[in-house]
Amino acid sequence: MSVPLVVVEGPEAAVDDARGELASLGWRGVVEVAVTDAASAATAVLAALEGRPVLVRAAAGRDVVDRLCDDLRRLGHLDHRVGEPAGPLTAEQHALLALMAGGASLGAAARALHLSRRSADRRLAAARAALGSASTGAALAAYRRRLGRLPAGTIPGAEGDRPAG
Repeated sequence: MSVPLVVVEGPEAAVDDARGELASLGWRGVVEVAVTDAASAATAVLAALEGRPVLVRAAAGRDVVDRLCDDLRRLGHLDHRVGEPAGPLTAEQHALLALMAGGASLGAAARALHLSRRSADRRLAAARAALGSASTGAALAAYRRRLGRLPAGTIPGAEGDRPAG
Protein backbone atom coordinates (compact mmCIF):
# COMPACT_ATOMS: atom_id res chain seq x y z
CA MET A 1 0.00 0.00 0.00
CA SER A 2 1.42 3.36 -0.95
CA VAL A 3 1.68 6.20 1.53
CA PRO A 4 -1.22 8.64 1.12
CA LEU A 5 -0.52 12.04 -0.38
CA VAL A 6 -3.63 14.21 -0.10
CA VAL A 7 -4.02 17.81 -1.26
CA VAL A 8 -7.28 19.57 -0.39
CA GLU A 9 -8.36 22.79 -2.05
CA GLY A 10 -11.57 23.66 -0.29
CA PRO A 11 -13.15 24.59 3.02
CA GLU A 12 -11.93 23.32 6.38
CA ALA A 13 -14.77 20.75 6.34
CA ALA A 14 -13.14 19.09 3.32
CA VAL A 15 -9.81 18.97 5.19
CA ASP A 16 -11.57 17.50 8.23
CA ASP A 17 -13.17 14.89 5.98
CA ALA A 18 -9.78 13.87 4.54
CA ARG A 19 -8.21 13.83 8.03
CA GLY A 20 -10.95 11.59 9.35
CA GLU A 21 -10.70 9.27 6.38
CA LEU A 22 -6.95 8.83 6.89
CA ALA A 23 -7.50 8.14 10.59
CA SER A 24 -10.26 5.62 9.91
CA LEU A 25 -7.95 3.80 7.49
CA GLY A 26 -5.36 3.51 10.26
CA TRP A 27 -2.73 5.97 9.07
CA ARG A 28 -0.54 7.34 11.87
CA GLY A 29 2.01 10.12 11.85
CA VAL A 30 0.28 12.08 9.10
CA VAL A 31 2.11 15.33 8.38
CA GLU A 32 -0.39 18.17 7.99
CA VAL A 33 0.81 21.25 6.15
CA ALA A 34 -1.06 24.46 5.40
CA VAL A 35 0.51 25.47 2.09
CA THR A 36 0.39 29.22 1.65
CA ASP A 37 3.64 29.75 -0.26
CA ALA A 38 6.54 27.93 -1.92
CA ALA A 39 8.35 27.39 1.40
CA SER A 40 5.41 25.58 3.01
CA ALA A 41 4.94 23.57 -0.20
CA ALA A 42 8.57 22.48 0.10
CA THR A 43 7.84 21.28 3.66
CA ALA A 44 5.08 19.03 2.31
CA VAL A 45 7.31 17.63 -0.45
CA LEU A 46 10.13 16.92 2.03
CA ALA A 47 7.75 15.00 4.29
CA ALA A 48 6.59 12.94 1.30
CA LEU A 49 10.23 12.29 0.31
CA GLU A 50 10.77 10.88 3.81
CA GLY A 51 7.94 8.42 3.11
CA ARG A 52 5.51 10.05 5.51
CA PRO A 53 1.77 10.36 4.76
CA VAL A 54 0.93 13.98 3.91
CA LEU A 55 -2.28 16.00 4.18
CA VAL A 56 -2.10 19.46 2.61
CA ARG A 57 -4.56 22.32 3.00
CA ALA A 58 -3.77 24.23 -0.19
CA ALA A 59 -4.31 27.96 0.22
CA ALA A 60 -1.49 29.25 -1.99
CA GLY A 61 -1.65 30.73 -5.46
CA ARG A 62 -2.48 28.53 -8.42
CA ASP A 63 1.14 28.27 -9.60
CA VAL A 64 2.37 27.05 -6.18
CA VAL A 65 -0.45 24.50 -5.81
CA ASP A 66 0.04 23.17 -9.35
CA ARG A 67 3.79 22.79 -8.79
CA LEU A 68 3.16 21.06 -5.44
CA CYS A 69 0.73 18.61 -7.04
CA ASP A 70 3.19 17.88 -9.86
CA ASP A 71 5.98 17.22 -7.34
CA LEU A 72 3.82 14.94 -5.19
CA ARG A 73 2.63 12.98 -8.24
CA ARG A 74 6.25 12.16 -8.98
CA LEU A 75 6.48 10.54 -5.55
CA GLY A 76 3.31 8.46 -5.61
CA HIS A 77 -0.43 8.51 -6.07
CA LEU A 78 -1.89 11.95 -5.32
CA ASP A 79 -5.42 12.31 -3.99
CA HIS A 80 -6.22 15.87 -5.06
CA ARG A 81 -9.56 17.05 -3.68
CA VAL A 82 -11.13 20.26 -4.92
CA GLY A 83 -14.31 21.86 -3.61
CA GLU A 84 -16.92 21.08 -1.03
CA PRO A 85 -17.12 17.84 0.92
CA ALA A 86 -19.84 15.28 0.37
CA GLY A 87 -23.51 16.09 -0.05
CA PRO A 88 -26.56 15.14 2.02
CA LEU A 89 -27.86 11.61 2.48
CA THR A 90 -31.47 10.54 2.01
CA ALA A 91 -33.29 8.90 4.92
CA GLU A 92 -33.07 5.56 3.10
CA GLN A 93 -29.33 5.87 2.58
CA HIS A 94 -28.91 6.89 6.21
CA ALA A 95 -30.84 3.82 7.41
CA LEU A 96 -28.72 1.47 5.29
CA LEU A 97 -25.42 3.03 6.36
CA ALA A 98 -26.49 3.07 10.02
CA LEU A 99 -27.03 -0.70 9.95
CA MET A 100 -23.78 -1.33 8.13
CA ALA A 101 -21.83 1.00 10.42
CA GLY A 102 -23.22 -1.06 13.28
CA GLY A 103 -21.64 -4.19 11.81
CA ALA A 104 -24.38 -5.60 9.57
CA SER A 105 -23.43 -6.96 6.18
CA LEU A 106 -25.11 -5.47 3.14
CA GLY A 107 -27.32 -8.56 2.85
CA ALA A 108 -28.35 -8.39 6.53
CA ALA A 109 -29.04 -4.67 6.27
CA ALA A 110 -31.16 -5.28 3.15
CA ARG A 111 -33.20 -7.91 4.97
CA ALA A 112 -33.68 -5.64 8.00
CA LEU A 113 -34.95 -2.85 5.73
CA HIS A 114 -37.12 -5.24 3.68
CA LEU A 115 -35.13 -4.53 0.51
CA SER A 116 -33.90 -6.79 -2.22
CA ARG A 117 -30.14 -7.14 -2.37
CA ARG A 118 -30.18 -5.32 -5.70
CA SER A 119 -32.08 -2.35 -4.21
CA ALA A 120 -29.63 -2.25 -1.30
CA ASP A 121 -26.71 -2.28 -3.75
CA ARG A 122 -28.21 0.68 -5.62
CA ARG A 123 -28.88 2.56 -2.40
CA LEU A 124 -25.32 1.92 -1.21
CA ALA A 125 -23.92 3.12 -4.55
CA ALA A 126 -25.96 6.33 -4.26
CA ALA A 127 -24.73 6.83 -0.67
CA ARG A 128 -21.11 6.36 -1.78
CA ALA A 129 -21.64 8.98 -4.47
CA ALA A 130 -23.30 11.39 -2.02
CA LEU A 131 -20.38 10.96 0.38
CA GLY A 132 -17.82 11.29 -2.40
CA SER A 133 -16.35 7.88 -1.55
CA ALA A 134 -14.90 5.37 -3.97
CA SER A 135 -15.43 2.37 -1.71
CA THR A 136 -17.92 1.10 0.84
CA GLY A 137 -15.28 1.24 3.57
CA ALA A 138 -14.54 4.89 2.81
CA ALA A 139 -18.28 5.65 2.73
CA LEU A 140 -18.77 4.04 6.14
CA ALA A 141 -15.83 6.00 7.53
CA ALA A 142 -17.31 9.25 6.17
CA TYR A 143 -20.71 8.33 7.60
CA ARG A 144 -19.24 7.62 11.06
CA ARG A 145 -17.42 10.96 11.00
CA ARG A 146 -20.70 12.70 10.20
CA LEU A 147 -22.18 11.11 13.29
CA GLY A 148 -19.24 12.26 15.38
CA ARG A 149 -17.92 8.77 16.08
CA LEU A 150 -14.49 9.69 14.78
CA PRO A 151 -12.88 12.90 15.98
CA ALA A 152 -12.44 15.16 12.98
CA GLY A 153 -9.62 17.18 14.54
CA THR A 154 -7.18 14.44 15.55
CA ILE A 155 -5.44 11.42 14.20
CA PRO A 156 -5.01 8.77 16.89
CA GLY A 157 -1.59 7.31 17.60
CA ALA A 158 1.73 9.02 17.43
CA GLU A 159 4.23 6.51 16.21
CA GLY A 160 4.74 4.95 12.83
CA ASP A 161 3.33 5.92 9.50
CA ARG A 162 1.81 2.65 8.36
CA PRO A 163 -1.77 1.54 8.75
CA ALA A 164 -2.53 -0.32 11.93
CA GLY A 165 -3.39 -3.95 11.55
